[in-house]
Amino acid sequence: MKNYLFLSNDYFDLTIYQYGYEQCCPYHAFGPGMRSHYLIHCILSGNGTYRTSFEGNDASYSLHGGQAFLIEPNRLVHYDAHKDTPWEYMWIEFDGMKAREYVNQAGLSQSSPIYRPSSQEGQQECFHYLKHLIDHPELLPCEVIGYTNLFFGSLIRSSATAKKTVKNRIQDFYIQSTVDFIEEHYMEEISVEDIAKNLGLNRSYFSKLFKKITKKSPQDFLIQYRMNKACELLRSTKLPIAQIALLVGYGNPFHFTRAFKATWKLPPQEWRKKNSTLPEKK
Repeated sequence: MKNYLFLSNDYFDLTIYQYGYEQCCPYHAFGPGMRSHYLIHCILSGNGTYRTSFEGNDASYSLHGGQAFLIEPNRLVHYDAHKDTPWEYMWIEFDGMKAREYVNQAGLSQSSPIYRPSSQEGQQECFHYLKHLIDHPELLPCEVIGYTNLFFGSLIRSSATAKKTVKNRIQDFYIQSTVDFIEEHYMEEISVEDIAKNLGLNRSYFSKLFKKITKKSPQDFLIQYRMNKACELLRSTKLPIAQIALLVGYGNPFHFTRAFKATWKLPPQEWRKKNSTLPEKK
């Protein structure tokens, strides 16, 4: 088995958590259980079964090489390898502001989670990009993001259930402007009211619009952005926690620690010990 964690948190259109490969043993299974983020499993060879539930209705899919299946966040699923011809698959775990849009463009959803290619050539190209990530762990974060975008572009183009996209330029403008404003001002004690005012929108309208498009509230997105920046500082510097709190927009270190622990399930100091990339003292 190969499994690679993606430790850069600077990308918000697509946030990648891990990707990997496994040649499963007979009856190898996961679940019943839930995942915290989106996952796509691309089946290289062999067979297996994927089971899921949607609006109270159970569904079971017998799958084979050349297909893929989507797992949505916080959905109860179960999947297992065939006893005689266990599947060999690659996977990628992801989330972010564009995650739902991309899977929807490919025609994938909780009620329709199976990728069926419209051509063998398209399927091979799609799988090639994910395989390249797995075979080249030395790739830079920007290269990982680049190949991931190529993977999703190919997934959408080659999916037999792909949907035509309808662009909403004004909504895209509001979302991009929000991200730009947060990137420029996250060190300051900005609020959702400040973001809405920058766009010339009513706070209530802006919050509803943002959540409708991204499935996250502006406040949750702002917190996640700050926590990601805090991780980078904890991982790569020896700055005191109180200083890091100030650098990501928290004047009160206690409030920062509480938000960090709520996001990552660990206090900042303990997270740093587990994830620091600095050389240890001899």
